[in-house]
Amino acid sequence: MILATIVLFFLAAVLGLWLVVLGVRYRRGSRALAAGHAGVALLGLILLGRHIFSSPIRVLYNDAALLFILALFGGLVLLALRMGNHEHRSPPPMIGVSLHAAMALSALLLLVLGYTHP
Repeated sequence: MILATIVLFFLAAVLGLWLVVLGVRYRRGSRALAAGHAGVALLGLILLGRHIFSSPIRVLYNDAALLFILALFGGLVLLALRMGNHEHRSPPPMIGVSLHAAMALSALLLLVLGYTHP
């Protein structure tokens, strides 16, 4: 189950990178791509939560889950900023995107480390 979670979060990272490229290069966003990014990441978080609550305690998985939850709240803030903006096609502030990505990528690294070093 952890391997499927890692694959889902990696896919979410690729979709997020695509969103960043759209924002930086073309100065616009994509609601469908953002919804796909959020949906895949939420599915990964649900799988990680199921694994955490049904398996013995693994500190790296718990730390990764905490960072993913913080990244989730960061993503919700970015969504609120975008919805509050009158021009819906403009991307959110890149500093917020950078913090969101740093938390999520750190969590993915912890997840991979926990999987490869039992």
